[in-house]
Amino acid sequence: MFIKKYSEFRCIIPTFLNALSDVDTPESNIWSASFRLDQDMRPLFPYINSALDEAVYYEKPEHIRFLFEGYRCFLYSEVIAAHFFESKLAAKEFIASFMDFLNDIYNQKETIRPNYDQIKQVPIIEILKILPKTNCQKCGYLTCMAFAAAVTHGRVMVDNCPCLISPISETAVYPILDNNGKVVNSVSLKLDTAGLKKQIQEQNEQILLLEASLRENTQNENQQKVHMGSGKSDFGLTDREIEVLQLIAQGYTNNEISGFLFISPHTVKSHMINIFNKLNVNDRTQAAVLATQKGII
Repeated sequence: MFIKKYSEFRCIIPTFLNALSDVDTPESNIWSASFRLDQDMRPLFPYINSALDEAVYYEKPEHIRFLFEGYRCFLYSEVIAAHFFESKLAAKEFIASFMDFLNDIYNQKETIRPNYDQIKQVPIIEILKILPKTNCQKCGYLTCMAFAAAVTHGRVMVDNCPCLISPISETAVYPILDNNGKVVNSVSLKLDTAGLKKQIQEQNEQILLLEASLRENTQNENQQKVHMGSGKSDFGLTDREIEVLQLIAQGYTNNEISGFLFISPHTVKSHMINIFNKLNVNDRTQAAVLATQKGII
């Protein structure tokens, strides 16, 4: 077991929410907890970053943020802070499952491809400089300033702005690891993404063509169904006779049909005679086959 114990457990109501900390308010849902683990968690950060879709790995100070069991967690080298619990007891019960989660990540490291991508805190004003500053809202944010703030905090990628100027160059940062899997340095290498972007564009164009073809085929099928429907004949069958015919096609006997439709067996037999006469058939099988072929049932 990688993590065996914890210490320095503390659970409070944040002072900005309530001036009275350490006062148990049942069902308040605003308790924050923190505790210290007995191991350095930093080697696990890339694996957590890979395993959890909404994890965000920050460079300075080095920590990772994610949701676990519905609680917002901030994991530093040895300290975990989590928010927002409904009570101290809930925060205390959270610790065991959280430690199990970290131990599971540690035990499954060989099967998880680590993600070393870190969020570097670029000042909002620097990001704003490369944005169009038109507040077009095509990115989903009300203003370019709001979008820049979201980029800074890792909530969205900068290329989500459709009006962004093309970059001068693009690089990939490769980690250099020590024997313990910790990043000790990195190497930046220039990438040529023009070919990849062209391939993606061609694939998108193919998808659009396929979607257009699919819509056209669907429209043609619908038109064919309308045309076929216009020539369909129900042979003058009443709604009740069609109900009886449907049950005949499903293999039910006259007595069973009588029970389903709450009519007498004699009435069922009368419906049967009318159905056979209208369809010009001699038995139940012929009636079911013809009704299926003509789209009556």
